[in-house]
Order: sequence, then C-alpha cells, then structure tokens
Amino acid sequence: MIKTIKNRSIKWWVGISSCIVLFSVIGIFSYLKMNFIVKGVEIKATLERNNTSPLVQVSGNAKNSIHLSLNGREIFIDKDGNFSETIGLLPGFSVISLEAKDKFGKFAEKKFKIVYTESAEAIALRDNIIK
Repeated sequence: MIKTIKNRSIKWWVGISSCIVLFSVIGIFSYLKMNFIVKGVEIKATLERNNTSPLVQVSGNAKNSIHLSLNGREIFIDKDGNFSETIGLLPGFSVISLEAKDKFGKFAEKKFKIVYTESAEAIALRDNIIK
C-alpha cells in the first residue's frame, strides 16, 4: 500500500491537495456564515441614568433576535437588532430584565439590579373627603 502511494504521479497529488483545500475553504466559509445558528441570541445592553431623575434609558443590541421584551413588555428593535427604551424606577431595589428569542427558539436573558433612593423629602398629603 505504501508503495502504491509513493508511485503516484504529481498530477494525482495536485488533484488530491486541491480537493482538500477546496472542501476546507467551503467548510470554513459555511461555518462563518451559519454560526449564528449555533450561537443563538446575543444581548448587549447598557443603562444610562441621570442622578436627579428616576428614569433609566436602556439601550443596546440584541443580535439575531426577532422578539425582545423588557420586564415582560415587548419592545421594538430595528433590522440590525438595536433598541432603546426608557423606564421609570421605583424607590428601592429594582430588577430590569431583558429577554430575547431568535427564530430558532433559542433564548437569552440579561438582568440589571439597581437600587434607587430618592433624594427628595417625603410629603404627606391629607385626604379631603367630601360628604
């Protein structure tokens, strides 16, 4: 068997090596174009908040996502997966949850935990009851 491999012509070796290179290039190209199926959804998000306001701007990118929800409420994304949404914080501990789903059913979730303390004094109002 080893003698038959050694006795092959240059033309045979060039043909075999070019086939190996061709199939390797096709395999690498296919993997690079289809790896989003393996990876699924990727969420990259940031929070921006002014210290004097209870409003928080949640913005980022949900790559490969077709459905994105913020605290259980669906939010809009553009064709590239970019999103931006403003939500209000209540005093105390808050959890902001982003959930994304792709067209193949894969899920991704990202959670932010925030503690918001109001700097304003509490005001008590008296109820006026009309009889």
